Amino acid sequence: MFLSKLVLNPRDKQARADLARPYEMHRTLWRAFPAADAGGAGRVLFRVDTDRFGGRPVVLVQSVSDPNWAALPPGYVQGGAESKPFDLRVAAQQQLRFRLRANPTKRVSEKNEQAGDTLRGKRVGLLRESDQIAWLLRKGAHGGFRIAGGWVDGVNRPTGAPVRVPEFRVAVAPEGRARNDKPGHRDGAFVAVRFDGVLEVTDPEVFRASVFAGIGTGKSYGFGLLSVAPV
Repeated sequence: MFLSKLVLNPRDKQARADLARPYEMHRTLWRAFPAADAGGAGRVLFRVDTDRFGGRPVVLVQSVSDPNWAALPPGYVQGGAESKPFDLRVAAQQQLRFRLRANPTKRVSEKNEQAGDTLRGKRVGLLRESDQIAWLLRKGAHGGFRIAGGWVDGVNRPTGAPVRVPEFRVAVAPEGRARNDKPGHRDGAFVAVRFDGVLEVTDPEVFRASVFAGIGTGKSYGFGLLSVAPV
């Protein structure tokens, strides 16, 4: 695997346009990888962050193939691209800091009588923080990791009804909705959420596979890249 860091040039017209259209950024980044007749790019994940110095847009890319960033449009990247090989070595019970920009969703049951005909059987975005955290916990249970914490008893202030409140080592930052700008799929948008916290590896091999494959849906739109670092 390879990890790359691209600081985008905010004065470049295409870079600015791609920041507003995640699928178009996906297509631009793919220029750095082999074409289909040469074996293809394989799995490529990316996420847009900002750096600590002036809030410049930074794109982090995780790929199977070694990228050729010189193939990007002239002026797209500022100061050159950084790229290095990446081999994730982890152990059971190891704790890691993580960041994940995700599209938490659930599939509406075909038997859900309250859902309209247009929603049954389709995926919908999860809007409540407690539902988003529950989604992440489920991904961890199947992905070789867990997040410390638990559910505690709380009260719904408007109604006074008892509720379960999440208290886990994770911060949840809503990032609005990402446009679905793929040609022919312009109906709707993706719920964007950034998770930052600490996880514990429960199954190293499964966890490695999860990191390499990405978490959740919408990977062509900048979701799913799970970045980890030592605590």
